[in-house]
Amino acid sequence: MRVAMVGQPSPPLAALTGALAALGHEVVVHGHDEVDADLVDRLREAWRDDPPEVVHAHSWLSGMATALAVGEQPIATVLSVPTTANVDPDVQRLERLVWRRIDRVLAASGGQVRRITALGVPRSQITVVPHGVDHQLFTPEGPRASKGARYRLLGVGDLVTHHRFDLPISVLAALGDTELVIAGGPVDDNPEADRLIRCARHYGVADRLHLLGPVDDMPALYRSADIVVCTPARSTFGTVALEAMACGVPVVAAAVGGLSDTVVSEVTGLLVPPLRPAELARAVRHLLADSALREAFGAAGRDRACARYSWERVAADTCRAYARAAYGAAPALQRS
Repeated sequence: MRVAMVGQPSPPLAALTGALAALGHEVVVHGHDEVDADLVDRLREAWRDDPPEVVHAHSWLSGMATALAVGEQPIATVLSVPTTANVDPDVQRLERLVWRRIDRVLAASGGQVRRITALGVPRSQITVVPHGVDHQLFTPEGPRASKGARYRLLGVGDLVTHHRFDLPISVLAALGDTELVIAGGPVDDNPEADRLIRCARHYGVADRLHLLGPVDDMPALYRSADIVVCTPARSTFGTVALEAMACGVPVVAAAVGGLSDTVVSEVTGLLVPPLRPAELARAVRHLLADSALREAFGAAGRDRACARYSWERVAADTCRAYARAAYGAAPALQRS
């Protein structure tokens, strides 16, 4: 199958492209920084004489550019929607306009399905295809980052407010003999980093908080952790949880967005209500007290990451969505 990708360059896009190519598909990536008339013209020109069978757009704006460039050509169109919902009425009107010109919409989680159907997209037009993880890079075997005798909680992500790293900081005082390491930045000249440091001082745990900034060898850091904590306040794909699970590390996560699908509570980790520090502390304490349970959750997480979230599996699921979009697809602009 000849596939055209339209979206901003990213590691997940590159991973999916590589996995599709490994399955024997011909994939061309049309990367862009901005979505404007020049992009539409460039796509239209590229597809005039050698059209792909399927175009896969990776944002609402990329989807709009795709629909305009495809025009009346009988090319199947597929759209992967972003994680977060936009409450701006003008943006929601754009989203409704875009999906009406798309053959198939890909959602990464059940939460996304609910959000997309709220925009009016028929459930029959949606396929759930999660993000993948490189389970050959993120493995339980390999070097571990150095650590001391304390238990290690690990948080991963940009230092921004909605990741709510203040929640695991707040429970450190109740745990004892436990450190929190956060990988992500920026650390310097970042008001959120300053806020987290003040928070740690407030709870008397400043000596047990370590802000590392961006880390090159993430697999080694994951392997050094006893528990990975994911406590965002809003929807997320759950990539950090997937990487931790692939490394055989149990996860304690807020039950939001893709995390609710990725982490199987009491199997690969524990899910807790979002923004509930007491529940988070109880879950972390429970896991830290039982090394056998941590090992069992880690092994089950590794199995789940390899079986359900390998890029090979994600590519195969994506191909099935392409086939559904292409089968009997009419030119998108002819549909109401």
